[in-house]
This record gives sequence, C-alpha cells and structure tokens, in this order.
Amino acid sequence: MACAVVGAIGCGEAPPDGPQTVVLVVLDNVRADRLSLCGYERRTSRRLEGLCRRRDAACTCRAIAPSSWTLPSHASFFTGEDVPVHGAGMAGVGSDVGVGTVARPLGPDRPTLAERMVERGYRTVLVSANPLLSSPSGLARGFQHVEAAETFGDWYGHRLLVRLERLLVRQLSPEDGPLFLFVNIADAHQPWAEVPADVPGIPRRGALSFPLDPRAGNPLRRRFVGGLMPPDESAELLGHLGDVYDHAVLRADRALAGLVRILREGGWWPPDGVRLVVTSDHGEHLGDHGLLGHAGPFLYDEIAAVPLVVVGAAGLELPEPVSTVAVHSLVLDGTVPPAAGRHPVRAYAYPSDPWARWYGARFGALPAVGLWWGDGKALLQGGELLRFDLVEDAGELSPLPVEEAGMAARLEEMAAALEASAAGGDPADPEMAELLRALGYLD
Repeated sequence: MACAVVGAIGCGEAPPDGPQTVVLVVLDNVRADRLSLCGYERRTSRRLEGLCRRRDAACTCRAIAPSSWTLPSHASFFTGEDVPVHGAGMAGVGSDVGVGTVARPLGPDRPTLAERMVERGYRTVLVSANPLLSSPSGLARGFQHVEAAETFGDWYGHRLLVRLERLLVRQLSPEDGPLFLFVNIADAHQPWAEVPADVPGIPRRGALSFPLDPRAGNPLRRRFVGGLMPPDESAELLGHLGDVYDHAVLRADRALAGLVRILREGGWWPPDGVRLVVTSDHGEHLGDHGLLGHAGPFLYDEIAAVPLVVVGAAGLELPEPVSTVAVHSLVLDGTVPPAAGRHPVRAYAYPSDPWARWYGARFGALPAVGLWWGDGKALLQGGELLRFDLVEDAGELSPLPVEEAGMAARLEEMAAALEASAAGGDPADPEMAELLRALGYLD
C-alpha cells in the first residue's frame, strides 16, 4: 500500500505519543461469568488469562456494556457517548442496518473513533464476523478498509483468521505507517456450531440456533420464554445451550489467540509494544430469568457484565465497576475518563417493538436503564424499580426495594432521556438538552 494513504505522517513513523499499532477487539456476545478468567469452572479463556498475566495489562470482569445489543453498544465504543446521546440502536424504526434488522443507525453527525484515528495519522481497518459492523449501520464510518461477513456464522474461527492473515501479512505492511485495527470476533453469537467429540470438558452436541422472529420456523424460544415447555424438555434445552455457548466462547478465545499470533508474525507487535483493548458488546441470556438471547430491553448482569482487558497500558488501573464506553478513550489515549469510578455506571436498553409483537409486552414494550456501584445495582426495567446486592444475590433473583428517593429519581431521569432519544430526540433540542444536562452529559 502506498505511503500516501497514511496521511499526515510519514512511512513507519509512529503518531506523537501513540503506539505504532492500536487494536480494538470485541468478543461479540460474551458474558463475563462464562469466562474462566472470571472464575467460571470450564477453561474457556486461556488466551485472555495469558494477556492478563502481562505486566503491562489491566483487566476486569466487572465492566458494564453500554446497552443490550450490537448497534448501540458499538456506537458508544466508537463515539464515547452513552446511548441517549448518540441515539443509535432503537429497534423497529429507521432502516435496514444489516441481515434484515431494522433499527436507527449511527447518525453522520457523530464523530467516530476511526475518524479520530485517521486525523492522528493511522490507517484504519475493520474486519468483522458480525454483519452489522458495516456501512448501513453507520458503524463503518471512518474506516478506510472494511471487510464484514454477510451473515452470522460465515466468518467464525479459522475463516475469520484467514481473512485477517491475508490482510495483515499479504496486503498491508508495518513499514507503511501506524495501524488502527478493529476486529469483531463473533463465534459466541448464534448460530452456535456443533461441539465435536474431542473438546475437553464439554460433551458432544449438535449445532443450535434461535431465529429472532418466531415465524421463522423454530418455536423453541417462544415456547421457552412463554412458559410452555415441560420441565424435562426445558432442562435438556438449557443443558444443550450452555454447552454450545461455552464451546463458542472457547472458540472466540482461540480466535483471539490467532489474531495475536498474526500480529506478531506480521510485524505488527513491535518491541515497544501495541495498545490492545479487548471487551464484549453484551452478554446472552441462557435461560436466566426465563429468557433466551439478548434482544429486548433487559439489563440483568447476564447481558450487561462483560470483560475488559487492556494491554500496553503499564500503570493503568481500571475502576470497578467501569463502563465500557471507556473503550473510546482507552483506544485513543490508553486512559479511562477522569470521572470513571466516581459515579455509578449507567447502561440503557431501548424498548423493542418487534419483540413486544412477537413475545408479548414483557419482552419489549418498555425501556430499561441501570445503575451500578460498588457491589450493588439498581434497575428500572419493565416498569419496575429493582435493586440487587450482587454479592449476596449474584443471580439477581431477590430484588430489594429502592429506598433512596434520589436513586429512583435518577433512574426515572435516565428512562425519560432514553424515551426521548427513542422518539428521535435531538441533543440540541431544549427539552432533550435539559434531560441530558440533568444526567451530567451536557455542561
């Protein structure tokens, strides 16, 4: 590739105060509590554990995703903004953002991480096994080279690594200048592949998937969430699901190991190191709370709690809990925002008209918002105020009353801001601006 593509800096010259290579990896659909890094009994994350043993690494299993599905969470990663501010990801309105999903894309007025990295002199490359990371969603804006799968399942495991190796070894060269690489590894997203007989600790299982739309011919999800499945059939389904999901998480971790190998062998991991940030955009319900999947407005920790790993950040301390909106500043500068750790972490899930139509009002009619602090959290979800002690009740099965009036008011303000955003509210609108100012988004 010609040096002219690099832009403001010369061939091979690192940007001021920045590493030669910056990599952001999203392990799509990976919940923290299914990682051996985070104490899970099955060894699903050897590579993540190896990265966390490095002296220049900072790691936490108490990161909180900005939202409950791909588009709004990635929009927060790429803009550094919470969901009500960037406004992307309201399902059922807007346009087709990929694989037949109708939602509001990330608007062209929001500067993206890739655009900022271009301004700093980086070549920007996106390789995604998740098809939503493409032009229609607005998430590919600013990337000079984009390769995304056409559908989920196309680029899992070895097939993604072949594309990465072809790109980083055969098409690009470290001598051409600094690189910002974004990779979405989607092995943990359905459709889940079969578990072969030779996987240690996981029994052999067939492939499994749950189409979102129950009219697609697979009634399993609707029967389960509707409480129509007999207990023995439910137990078999959830055992099968847990096994294929764990295998998929293990595959995602192996793909991460393959990416690191390709970076090293291709010369993209120089002696002075790289900045590598690894996280997830959301988790997955595996029968928890009577739910399957991750669409719909729910913010239980099975959806919200994800890993965050930063390599090449000696001395960095990650607050706990921490919002993964911080991914934006970690990529840019290797730091977390100054306010992180001083205020409760916030997350938002838009209402979902399609899910409300398919599965009933409980599954989509109302938004969800959440606050995390210390060992506690509070939700306004399904119209109910809920508080949990995450030490005494890690499964969030026994909600406590929200006794603090200020906390209830804060959650209600967050829900109002999200509802205004869902209705197409503009942050410049006086009423919307007042809501965002009350939440501390605007000065």
